[in-house]
Amino acid sequence: MYGEAFNGRPHLSRRLAESASGVGWRAMAGGSKHLDGSRRDELASYDILDTPAESEFDDIVKVTSDVCGMPVSLISLLDGDRQWFKAETGFGRSETPLSQSICAYAVQQDDVFEIEDLTQDARTSANPLVTRGPGVRFYAGAPLRTPNGVALGALCVLDTKPNKLTPAQAFVLRTLAHQVVTTLELRRSLRLRKESDRRNKAILESAVDYAIVSLDLKGMVTSWSPGAEHILGWYEDEMRGKPAHVFFTEEDVATGIPEQEMASALLRGRGTDERWHLRKDGSLFWANGEMMPLRDEDGRHEGFLKILRDRTEQRNAAAKEQADAAFMRGVLSSSADCIKVLDPDARLTFMNEGGLAVMEADDFDQVKGSDWTGFWQGQARLDAREAFWAAMAGGTGHFQAPAETLKGTPKWWDVQVTPIRGTDGRTERLLVVSRDVTAQRASEQRIADSEKRWRGLFEGMQEGFFSGEIIRNAEGCAIDCRLVEINPAFAAQSGLPVETVGRTIREAIPDIPDWLIETYARVVDTGAPEVFDITVPELRRTFEVRAYREAGQRFAAMFIDVSERKQAEARRAALAELGDRLRNTGDRAEIARAAAEILGRTLGLSHAGYGDVDHDRESIVIGEGWTAPGIPGIGGVHGFRDYGTYIDRLKNGHAVVIDDVTDDPRTASDAGALAALHVRSLLNLPLMEHGRFVAMLYALKDVPYAWKPEEISFANSIADRTRAALARIEAEERQRTLNLELSHRMKNMLAMVQSIATQTMRTATDLDTAKEVLAGRLIALSKSHDLLLGGELGAAPIRTLIESALQTHEDNPRRFVLDGPTFTVGAKAAMSMSLMLHELATNAAKYGSLSTANGQVAITWQLRDVDGEPHCALRWSEEGGPVVVQPTRTGFGTRLIGRGLAGSFGGAVDLSYPVTGVVCIIDAPLSGLQAEDAPVAS
Repeated sequence: MYGEAFNGRPHLSRRLAESASGVGWRAMAGGSKHLDGSRRDELASYDILDTPAESEFDDIVKVTSDVCGMPVSLISLLDGDRQWFKAETGFGRSETPLSQSICAYAVQQDDVFEIEDLTQDARTSANPLVTRGPGVRFYAGAPLRTPNGVALGALCVLDTKPNKLTPAQAFVLRTLAHQVVTTLELRRSLRLRKESDRRNKAILESAVDYAIVSLDLKGMVTSWSPGAEHILGWYEDEMRGKPAHVFFTEEDVATGIPEQEMASALLRGRGTDERWHLRKDGSLFWANGEMMPLRDEDGRHEGFLKILRDRTEQRNAAAKEQADAAFMRGVLSSSADCIKVLDPDARLTFMNEGGLAVMEADDFDQVKGSDWTGFWQGQARLDAREAFWAAMAGGTGHFQAPAETLKGTPKWWDVQVTPIRGTDGRTERLLVVSRDVTAQRASEQRIADSEKRWRGLFEGMQEGFFSGEIIRNAEGCAIDCRLVEINPAFAAQSGLPVETVGRTIREAIPDIPDWLIETYARVVDTGAPEVFDITVPELRRTFEVRAYREAGQRFAAMFIDVSERKQAEARRAALAELGDRLRNTGDRAEIARAAAEILGRTLGLSHAGYGDVDHDRESIVIGEGWTAPGIPGIGGVHGFRDYGTYIDRLKNGHAVVIDDVTDDPRTASDAGALAALHVRSLLNLPLMEHGRFVAMLYALKDVPYAWKPEEISFANSIADRTRAALARIEAEERQRTLNLELSHRMKNMLAMVQSIATQTMRTATDLDTAKEVLAGRLIALSKSHDLLLGGELGAAPIRTLIESALQTHEDNPRRFVLDGPTFTVGAKAAMSMSLMLHELATNAAKYGSLSTANGQVAITWQLRDVDGEPHCALRWSEEGGPVVVQPTRTGFGTRLIGRGLAGSFGGAVDLSYPVTGVVCIIDAPLSGLQAEDAPVAS
């Protein structure tokens, strides 16, 4: 009857799909949209969701449907926004949206939940399954409650007409729901047992550096690991059922050592020893051994576990080290260690005799004063410099690296650098102890690797480790992977809790890149291990991942934190990139942009760049700079005191490093202003010129951050290289300017010489006179030119200019009296004024005051304001010479003064001839006298 009712209308699955587009049923389960955490965790532990159909569950829904006389029966599990059906009959679908679930009410009950007529119940009357589609009228469900008390879903029945369960039917429904939970518990127990067996087997098979042997109570071998085969030489088939005495020496067997170990394990719970053991080939090896009792599930002894580790090389190395130590204590001067002392410039000032020997040096003079870091090459040199600066800062530098002796012998060294402090506590020198570890390095590295692996195995791995299972779509393509197992170290590295096990990676990390899933799938498909790097931006960490296949679709991956190494490599690459970009540009703005971009990108900053300092306003002018994506720029003018109280430190040339502006007393009161700029931590490096704070390199982060010394050093390197590039451009610009100025000066000089020579020869009465006059004028011109080149380019002080022009006529200290204020005369007027003074002095020497012993010339000048523009009035007056008579004709010298030279700087000249001596007054604007371009005389 019920089958006919459903078969007489569209199939229930199709009608469900049609109703899914209608109004969502949000009122069920109190309006909750998502599954709570406890139910999600419980479902994950059963690993039941989205599994294929199984007869155990299919039979339960069929029996439920038949006993209750209902056309539909479901095993419903509530998962997120859906309810998924592990088994169904009469329904035709594997899941529906949670908004259409009536089972969501059943899970809130402690017993069978029943609604006789769904159209009459306020909780279900508006459900699309009731109002439209299949027209469901009756529902009864028993919650699937786990032993932990969590309801996973319900076993339910549905009908298309109102109905009611009999007590017997309710009992069957309740009993079958309990059977569903019991079946789920059984499946989980079997799966966990298989996982445990697989894991234990994987551990034993991968422990190739340990011999792991299990014995029965009589000491007979019951299992023999691959590591035992590797170390002892016997195969498991050879040893199973035989006594473990075979790998003890005859002496130990004779004295009952194997029996004593078993007795100690039974008595104390553990038996340990270190002794010689025997291999199949008869060779001996020194081993560290442990024996532990094995117990059954009831705690009764059922055998023993024997673990052996080959320690022969370590024992031999330890014995040699002890002998070396005894020898070094006896004779320090013959120490095999190379002990050196460095000055603050990293230069050698001392090396012990043992060090000279190990370095293959004949005497200390071969290396005295040498740069210690120069003995290292490549990365080793960087490590040496880093260790040097760590010790100079008061810490301890340590590294291991290869370097050749003076005779070219390659060696490996273990190097430690420590400070030697003076009485004031400051580092004065450095002590460097270099130990030759060439012989021990290989064996110690193998031992260290082995111990590291097994310490992680038995005491908790320090590396992150997880095991996963590839999930594929219908076409066989990998689309996700399920987290099967993760260790605490991986949880700490990834930020995922251990409880994430059972979920898929995409559920835990929705934005995980596709290439990572594809890489794990490739490892599973090919069986070839792969090593790659992965960066977790949220943690600012980089991990080296080593992935390998386990079995089936299973793989495992180990994560090793290589962040510091990657960051150091990134900084070195960034400096190389900066060098390339600075080498190929002469643009100041591009240099600043490149430095800011590389600094910001490498250190993960929010802002980076340069700013010019305005001392008067105590502010910094920031141009374009560099800003991280999604963060607004900070270009503009910023007052230093608006963001803290550290401006004086910058003025004194000291860097300002603040990890958290809200905690630092220098910025705490202005943290809000900094937050508005997206600044939470800062690094400011002052750029000084001649002891003056002129610019600043800033590196800012929008989160609290503890700046590392190497990052500060990197920022300093960026600043140094940028300053060098800018200095190069400035030098090139100054050279170009100087070249242009000199070319301009030379052209003007040649033109002036040509003009003077032409005018002199045109008015000369004879050749000798012309030669004398021309020579004097050229000398005056030369002196003015020397004066300009000897001072600031294009300018000369007026007093110096006058003294130079009159120097050849100064036969006693009282000849000339000079008085006037100080200012500079530009190139345009300097040569003209020098020639003018020369002409006046020459005429005075021939005909005026300088022609007598007591004659004198006064040159005075003063500055005054004429219509708002400063003017200079210069007066030449002679006295003490013969009576002056005004000349009847005008010579070249007079024209040179009146028209050619004086007019070149825009002034007026008044030349008069009182009987007491010649007077020449020049009045010119100061701007004309200070013009930069030199004239051409006409």
